[in-house]
Amino acid sequence: RFVKEGDPQNIANTVSACAKLGVESPNLFAQVEKHAERFVKEGNPQAIANTAWGCAKLGIKSPKLFAQVEKHAEKFVKEGTPREIAITVLACAQLGFDSPKLLAQVDKHAERLLKDGSPHEIEALFGPVTR
Repeated sequence: RFVKEGDPQNIANTVSACAKLGVESPNLFAQVEKHAERFVKEGNPQAIANTAWGCAKLGIKSPKLFAQVEKHAEKFVKEGTPREIAITVLACAQLGFDSPKLLAQVDKHAERLLKDGSPHEIEALFGPVTR
């Protein structure tokens, strides 16, 4: 019920805490997967990024979650900070998910992301920057 009806930010905080503690909570992650569509639609970019990071940190593939991120990539990148976007892109890569729509949106919003992002975020999104 917590994931089915809960606030996406509270769910993300719980996933993030599990990841930080190294706790693989199969029921929690199964519920996130089951309710991925609602979670991504209703969640803000921070909640989505923190959940993607938690999955990657624990090595938990969540195909439905990442498919929903891909489906809603335009909104996610438009509303997300460079940090949130970088975390999510790295999580996709670490778990082996192709994310052409997400990467296309990163490219589309490159000017803003380069302007607002830290060097670490920029490297995560665009690769190493050489002088």
